[in-house]
Amino acid sequence: MTSRKSLMAPYKRFAPTYRPAKTPAMVKSPLTGAIIDAVLRHADLHEDLGCGRTLMRISPKRLGDIQVRSALGNQLDRALGVSIIWNEREGEILRVLDRPAGQYAA
Repeated sequence: MTSRKSLMAPYKRFAPTYRPAKTPAMVKSPLTGAIIDAVLRHADLHEDLGCGRTLMRISPKRLGDIQVRSALGNQLDRALGVSIIWNEREGEILRVLDRPAGQYAA
């Protein structure tokens, strides 16, 4: 009969170290459909990416428009960081890009 001690691994067991996860300084809420819709409707910056794709954004100047302000409400700053890659051939969104917090300068 073998003892329990001899079945244990020959190395020293280390006590588990638990560290709390670091929380980001600024947690952003997910993009809402209202922001994406407003960018699609009111985008004034269009950049041709080729292959029938277009990058669409709202400029800071366009945010002064009353229609854009009413569509976005209190999320005007957030809309500046949103870019949408639109597929002209299929008429659909390929990708929605959202800049990290604090990088909304145009």
